[in-house]
Amino acid sequence: MGDPACDRRFCPECDLAVARADDVCPDCGAPIDSPAE
Repeated sequence: MGDPACDRRFCPECDLAVARADDVCPDCGAPIDSPAE
């Protein structure tokens, strides 16, 4: 349902909404862990 890259996660450090495809926050550079699937 839709493009997975459009799904959003949130940075654990600054709460910026980031694409699921991102491994690091583009704002603060914090690593973003992939949720267990």
